[in-house]
Amino acid sequence: MNPSGADEDLPDVRIDFDVETPMRDGVILRSDIYRPVTDKPVPALLTRGPYDKRMMHGSHMGLDIRAATGRGYAVVAQDVRGRFASGGDFLFTPTQAIEGPDGYDTIEWIAAQPWCSGAVGMYGASYVSLTQWMAACEHPPSLRAIIPEKTGHPPRGAVMVDSILVGLAAGQAMDWLVKAMERQEGGAREEEIIRLALTDPQRAAQHLPLSDMPLLKIGGLPSLPEMVRLLHSQASPDIGSIRIPVLIVSGWFDMATTETAEIYQTLLERPAVDGATPEVNILFGPWDHGGAGMGLGEAFFGPFASARLAMVPTMYLDFYDRHLKGDASKPAPGARYFVMGANEWRASPTWPPANRPQPLYLHSDGAANSCAGDGRLSSQRPVTDTPADRYRYDPLDPAPSFGGRYLEIGGSRPGPHDQRRLEQRADVLVYTGEALEEPLEIAGSVKLRAFVACSTPDTDLVMKLCDVRPDGVSHNVLDEFFRCRWRDGYDKTLLFEPGKIEGFEIDMGPVAHRFLPGHRIRLQLTSSAFPHFDRNMNTGNPMGSDATGLIAEIDVYHDAGRPSCLILPVTTGSD
Repeated sequence: MNPSGADEDLPDVRIDFDVETPMRDGVILRSDIYRPVTDKPVPALLTRGPYDKRMMHGSHMGLDIRAATGRGYAVVAQDVRGRFASGGDFLFTPTQAIEGPDGYDTIEWIAAQPWCSGAVGMYGASYVSLTQWMAACEHPPSLRAIIPEKTGHPPRGAVMVDSILVGLAAGQAMDWLVKAMERQEGGAREEEIIRLALTDPQRAAQHLPLSDMPLLKIGGLPSLPEMVRLLHSQASPDIGSIRIPVLIVSGWFDMATTETAEIYQTLLERPAVDGATPEVNILFGPWDHGGAGMGLGEAFFGPFASARLAMVPTMYLDFYDRHLKGDASKPAPGARYFVMGANEWRASPTWPPANRPQPLYLHSDGAANSCAGDGRLSSQRPVTDTPADRYRYDPLDPAPSFGGRYLEIGGSRPGPHDQRRLEQRADVLVYTGEALEEPLEIAGSVKLRAFVACSTPDTDLVMKLCDVRPDGVSHNVLDEFFRCRWRDGYDKTLLFEPGKIEGFEIDMGPVAHRFLPGHRIRLQLTSSAFPHFDRNMNTGNPMGSDATGLIAEIDVYHDAGRPSCLILPVTTGSD
């Protein structure tokens, strides 16, 4: 079988560049169109994004031009409004008010072309996944199915500094600068700021106050408060209203895996349409936001972890065949997920598979600081009043972001990495279980129940689940970030009353992993992952407004009355 998903006898392909499509307000968007040379109308696959259509006609998951045209599809790659070849003005983040109507108009324009059968699908990752949701919410009649990859808004109450605020913003500012210089409105100063940001985004991320970063002063980029407002207000379009089939694709080290699982659950709960519930499928691989290979970070997951050898391109085209061509012989994939540690694929009718919650309680004698401390994980609930653990978080000396669910365009490294360099810090609490006698497999959402007091008005909680090998190497399996001031939602700020104990139950997100015999389970807990996330200055002031901050003392309680614990989703059959 051809892992690309293409038929063996590939047809000739016709390419039309910069094809114009008028929007309802008169703005012209431009697309490159690739289609097999045939007299028969064919279905079309549309991808719409801000990253230059010349670079995004394929998919890093494996769906490329030759695969699609070989199966009898046209592919349409479009620059969204205000980007590259398309007219109009561009916003930093997608909005329903713009991308919804633009997507609708594009889809119906494609369906009306003589070379199109009238059936349109969509695909693409990141921003391009959001343009799919927003178009689908407008219910264009010709849109039959979508495949959003690496999808969801991951605000978490914070700004991703080195990757989004610096790396992505600098790339978008460069497109603005090219157009501005043509109008003689930009020059060497702006070019130098952008160049320095792209060259060393982690250095640019150090700027305080963050809202005064020179990059944000360049025309075309929103201010930091406006950026935060856009990120928080765009958590999700009305996904529950979508009535077409969906295949969602994500990775265990994507920056929005938690949001992807929430979107999937929303789609599962959709009401029936004409007596049938719209199809929804999900795929989780051991991948980050930008890739889908056989290894990531310091881990090698085996050749069949790659999207290509796992036959993901074939899965895509089978999905489109079913819904754009009416080929009922192609089965629905349901839920398919990769179990790290075991390095095996699993299948289930839905996500998550059957599991049971297993709490692992935090224990110490009050000195869990660093891996040299006395922090322990145990299935035994605390029965005595043990002292709390305390660490000091200094925003001018934050714990760095290294290994995790990151977007690797700013220097913070995604994927599994040896965490001992972080676990040696006194501002990182470390709790470790005993060596396992039998394998323990988890699949589902991990949760942390924590009882915390803080000396300052605000702080963050950053937690990592790690797999400790017999040789002591500690690889991160899952991580999550939590800004305490927004514990009741982004529309309500709740600051700490210094010294008051607060109880939190934090969803760390979904994962599938097997801890092998001889390995130990570990939890890290601290207050920063910088510069991936902006450092909390602990003052309670608006984000990005502080040039100096407060040192926070954070107490974590784990006594009989306040049993902090890690809750693992142990799969049925694991002991």
